[in-house]
Amino acid sequence: MTPAGRGTLFAGLVIALAGLLVGYPALTVMGATLVAAVMLALIIVGRPPEISSSRRILPDRVTAGDPATSELTITNDGRRTSGTSKGRERFGDGNIDVDIPALEPGESVVLTNELTTTRRGVFTVGPLTVRRGDPIGLARRGDINSEVLQLIVHPVVHDVAPFPAGMRRDLEGIPSGEAAEGGITFSNLRDYVPGDDLRLVHWRSSARVGHLMVRHNIDVHRPRTTVILDTSVNLYDEESFEDAVRAAASIVFAAMTRKFSFTLRTTDGRIINDRSSRLAVMDFLAEIQPHADETMDLGRAAAAAGKDPSGLSCAVITGRAGVDALRSLGPVRNRFDQLTMIRMGSAERSQVHELAGAILMNTRTSTDFAHAWNRRMRR
Repeated sequence: MTPAGRGTLFAGLVIALAGLLVGYPALTVMGATLVAAVMLALIIVGRPPEISSSRRILPDRVTAGDPATSELTITNDGRRTSGTSKGRERFGDGNIDVDIPALEPGESVVLTNELTTTRRGVFTVGPLTVRRGDPIGLARRGDINSEVLQLIVHPVVHDVAPFPAGMRRDLEGIPSGEAAEGGITFSNLRDYVPGDDLRLVHWRSSARVGHLMVRHNIDVHRPRTTVILDTSVNLYDEESFEDAVRAAASIVFAAMTRKFSFTLRTTDGRIINDRSSRLAVMDFLAEIQPHADETMDLGRAAAAAGKDPSGLSCAVITGRAGVDALRSLGPVRNRFDQLTMIRMGSAERSQVHELAGAILMNTRTSTDFAHAWNRRMRR
């Protein structure tokens, strides 16, 4: 019942009671009419709608700024013509109004709504709430179609150069075997798996252990990149955090498209690397959010990354980090062939500083970062 309906019901009861008390039939009839109007409105909206709906998101993954639509198919499952109604579809933190036309029994209509994709993120689409009311607004009913889908908006990536090829200090290669397979540098022996090149079988070891063993060769010269994204909420405003994510996505994408090894870490403890599919990596980047409670600071995150044999070049992306935060990277900078620190959200134009064993970039936006990065990496 709407506020107008509650007011009408109260007024009708008061007028009818007054009419009975003073013995004035006209007042009694007037009050009874108002009460009857409210009852009739409740009967009208009390009947559940006999419509069903299904939804598609086309496409369900986009890059920020690309078009996406929600396609709703509404069907009248009843035996009578359905009236027009208003619907409200949930999208992220907002709602989209949907006008549902009258439908004949068994008839369907497809309604499309443009979804806003200007910001990166994972957005729920649905449920759909169908509102019905009486003609004079005394009662209203909302029925929910609970189907909920997701629209994943990936960050925009800039065309940036990958880290240049690194030179592994250990010319014997990486003993853990986590380096990219290929090349001619022998790392260790491992069990044969179907599909291995038979030319790599080590017959003497195979004879000794009783099953096939193959040489595991690695390419120690392929660039290996670690990206550390600082997700401390107090270092960013909303836009500078998005710039930081776009910068991280750009470096990772540059490595990914060239099939170079990479690892992406966040200071809230999340990790993804080149063993995941490209789609999984972009979904990971779409989900990243700033956090108030970080599990580690930049120094600890870099120290953890430095233990990863796949990380030889490292990019640390942060916001308005202070001198102490950057200084915490000092003890671990010699673990990387290259260490580049990017501070996003600078009020001034981009500046690149050469430090002892590291590079510091102060940039305003991800676009400025891309220009500064490419100038530096392509020197």
